[in-house]
Amino acid sequence: MIIPEKINALVHVKGQYYSLNYHSHQQYELYFFHQGKCRYLINNQIYDLQPGDIIALDGTELHKPHVLEESELYERSMIHFSAAWIESSLKELNALYLLDVFRDFPHQIFRIEDQECYNNIIELGKKLADLSKEEFTVTQEAEIKLVLSMFLLKVYQAKRKPIVWMKEIKSEKDKYAEKIATYLQQHFTEKITIEKLSKKLNISKSYISHVFKESTGYSVMEFLMDYRLVQAKFQIEVSGAKKTLKEIAYDCGFESDAHFNRFFKKKIGMTPNRYRKEVEANMTAGSKHD
Repeated sequence: MIIPEKINALVHVKGQYYSLNYHSHQQYELYFFHQGKCRYLINNQIYDLQPGDIIALDGTELHKPHVLEESELYERSMIHFSAAWIESSLKELNALYLLDVFRDFPHQIFRIEDQECYNNIIELGKKLADLSKEEFTVTQEAEIKLVLSMFLLKVYQAKRKPIVWMKEIKSEKDKYAEKIATYLQQHFTEKITIEKLSKKLNISKSYISHVFKESTGYSVMEFLMDYRLVQAKFQIEVSGAKKTLKEIAYDCGFESDAHFNRFFKKKIGMTPNRYRKEVEANMTAGSKHD
């Protein structure tokens, strides 16, 4: 589905069955890290997570978990939901403040100090997951909104301990990886090679490749291409018919529109043209519903 769904609750999943790409979405997200070793890449920042850490994302920031060591030990919970879908209900309850955890900053990382409170939140998440698997009826949608509101209330009421990583305590490797990611994001429209990166950042070619892969789970070029893809998707979604797909391809750093078409279809499962048509169809359907 192109337009974000109302809610997607995927709770307490163990093991990594596939590698997530660097991505963004329009839904708010709460990510709970339970077990294993994971570092999380958000835009150009790298965070080493500890069990119990929670990330609140507004979704629009690019993000990707990088699982270390035994992938079968990786355990997490995630809940995505549309702010627009729940806002009217929260407004009626005079409880729009429950979304502040997503709105105050693009992302926050914290830990709930009371284990019983944490467990109660996870149980509510499981209930949301069960409810959201079924087809929406008017009655069921109302129940889901009530449970989600309670879920957000519990998160809001919980005594949250902010987790802050200071630049000084990050390893030199992570600092270099963040420097590389920042450069790639700032220059993604340009032709970039490892040689060019090496000269611009004054880092050896071999070290660039090694340190970036170790810190992010990505090769430099994989990161760059996924970043270009995300930017192209965004331009397709917001430009309408104002820009041609060829213009978008070149604006986002693809070497040709043919290369853009092949890469887009491989990653998204459809051509850019088909994607644009589905976006337009969903927008039309949404406006009729409103």
